[in-house]
Amino acid sequence: MKIRYDQETDAIYLILSDDKVIESEERSEGIIVDYNEKNEVVAIEVLNVKEVEHTIDLPLVLQSA
Repeated sequence: MKIRYDQETDAIYLILSDDKVIESEERSEGIIVDYNEKNEVVAIEVLNVKEVEHTIDLPLVLQSA
């Protein structure tokens, strides 16, 4: 897993796989999940990290793919 923070956009990107992203879905406000061609979660982006408190049910997000 890789974690990247973009200070300009105030976003954290959790990269779970190097697979190509085929589709993205905003699961809740400011939480975007990226999927590969097998509909598996490959990355999670969290927007406005410093401005908004986020709660992510990671097992639920990973299970939902």
